[in-house]
Amino acid sequence: MRVFKCLSGGILCGLTLLLIFLPCFTPEWAGNLIFISLSAIPICIADGIIFAILLWKHNRWWMLYLLLLLGSSPILSGYFPLHFLHREEVPDSNQLKLVCWNAEGFRLNKDTLAKAAHSIRILQPGIVCLQERPHTNLLAWDTIQAAFPDYPYCIINSREDEILNLAVFSRWPVGNVQEYYFPDSYNKMLQADIRMIGQTFRLFNVHLQTTGMNESSSMKDRLQTMRHHAIRRNRQADLLANAIAESPYPVIVCGDFNDIPASYVYRKISRSLQDCFLQAGRTWKGSYQRWGDFLRIDYTLCSPAFQVNCYQLVSNPWSDHKQQHCVLYLDKRS
Repeated sequence: MRVFKCLSGGILCGLTLLLIFLPCFTPEWAGNLIFISLSAIPICIADGIIFAILLWKHNRWWMLYLLLLLGSSPILSGYFPLHFLHREEVPDSNQLKLVCWNAEGFRLNKDTLAKAAHSIRILQPGIVCLQERPHTNLLAWDTIQAAFPDYPYCIINSREDEILNLAVFSRWPVGNVQEYYFPDSYNKMLQADIRMIGQTFRLFNVHLQTTGMNESSSMKDRLQTMRHHAIRRNRQADLLANAIAESPYPVIVCGDFNDIPASYVYRKISRSLQDCFLQAGRTWKGSYQRWGDFLRIDYTLCSPAFQVNCYQLVSNPWSDHKQQHCVLYLDKRS
């Protein structure tokens, strides 16, 4: 029994250390460890239970589990928004309202497009970022653009691959537009500098590698696909993180990351950025409307120069993703 306890304790400690240092690994190694990041919450809960038991029994090993808990607490905190943070009130004219949404191709239906676009326009956001804009042969870009008539500036990716395309609508001038097409993938990102009220910030609208599992395939094939696509997604995260680091302006990064807060992807990209969900979220639920409404895989991140005043995940019947509604304020002193 003693050997079993030591062995199980050692395995748990090893898993926790791998989870903590996951962003330090290469994208390939981190992809091989994807199931550790997916098990982050059970691992942290197990550490907490063992810590409590050892502390109650006055066992000297409680300090080890306390250190593991402290090391993993930033990972666990990525799942829970901080409602109690004070937000400075700012005039509406200085606020940036942003909607980010994986539209799932508007179901390739003009009526769905019209209803979804109306629900967004009534919020009067300054910027709308869309992922999974449908291929123009399936739902013409002119038709989509006409559904958002209040935005004089709009950009899309020039090379269309399937329906994993992007679009940005803006009320403010857009410049320095760049496109990134990830290797061996239909996924991509758009970068643009936006001039708003005398301030410039850099916007990244991104859609990273999907899990791409086929429900009709065997379990072994599904696991292999998850691992391969995790590696590909991790490499994309590295490219995005480098682009963020090179920005001379404050940044906003939004889109569908297709990964959870404990992942290599999220932790690599969000380093030195604020997660708007954590800063001002109003729910603990996820952004993906299937699988029990639990997974948070869509994000809006921003530089510390921004004050996050509001963040909401809004359910809708037009896509498998919730809409991200965010209100930011860019301090002119920054």
